[in-house]
Amino acid sequence: SLHGNLTNIREELRKLGHGSITFDPKYSRGIGLLTLQNPERHNALSGKMMAELSDIVDNLENVVKSNTNDNLNHENRLNNVSELDKENNLIGIIVTGSRNTFCSGLDLSVAKDHILTPENGKKMSLLMQDTLFRFGQLPLISVAAIEGYALGGGAELVTACDHRCISETSKIRFVQVKMSVIPGWGGGKRLIDIVGSVNALKIMGTSEPITAQNGLNLGFVDVIAPHGECVNRAREFLNRYVYFSERDERKGENGSDNTNEDRINSVKAVRGLKSLISRTKNNEEYKNFLLYEHELFCSLWGQKENVDAVLKTRNSK
Repeated sequence: SLHGNLTNIREELRKLGHGSITFDPKYSRGIGLLTLQNPERHNALSGKMMAELSDIVDNLENVVKSNTNDNLNHENRLNNVSELDKENNLIGIIVTGSRNTFCSGLDLSVAKDHILTPENGKKMSLLMQDTLFRFGQLPLISVAAIEGYALGGGAELVTACDHRCISETSKIRFVQVKMSVIPGWGGGKRLIDIVGSVNALKIMGTSEPITAQNGLNLGFVDVIAPHGECVNRAREFLNRYVYFSERDERKGENGSDNTNEDRINSVKAVRGLKSLISRTKNNEEYKNFLLYEHELFCSLWGQKENVDAVLKTRNSK
């Protein structure tokens, strides 16, 4: 079965490379923070990190399931989600990279040694498409907080979020065509959905970087932040989903934190709304499109042109 197959792929990839992905479910009221940590490689995704991203999505699926599935008894619910989110008021997730850069795509040092074959490229694409699809299906509002660069697979990761907050100096760049492939993690379809097919063709076909202002004009970017302020601005943006109004998250007049409970939006309502939106992607037509993107990617990955391009890039890093 595909599911069993994906579990095996996840464990195979887990052995490859360094870096980690951390998740803090208590970053802010109702908001978790997911951080890509591989700073020596500009937060490029190793196989290990891909596996960890899948693990985190598993955990989040359990959290939201335990919250909505009332026939589970309370004790089971807590065991099910361990310590992840006992209050279970999670509404949003910020995705960011460590040390002021977002993600430079696939870790090419790992790719060169392990993933540059058609067979392994296929496995990576299957796992990443599945993980990012499941991430998008979570009833949680996600914001990519983009400092520095989001390149290749990093740009695909950005499209897996509902919203994007980018710093003034940051750039998002689909470099796949320069690597003699197309997006392999479902980012092609997601980009088309966000900016339309004409813009998507131009962005992916020319590999020209999307700047903050350009992204805003395209409707691709929601918030532009000063350099170093992306995560804060993403949190402020998500607070509009968590609270009735921005004022409500501020301290009381005497400095005490006396936010009235009734000023918090209904977790079930916000999650319900996100479920409604994500339902538009949970159908055969959408999945068939992703499969087509996957097959196109597989026909190109690991071929001579692709291998040459990757090795050239790897050597120049």
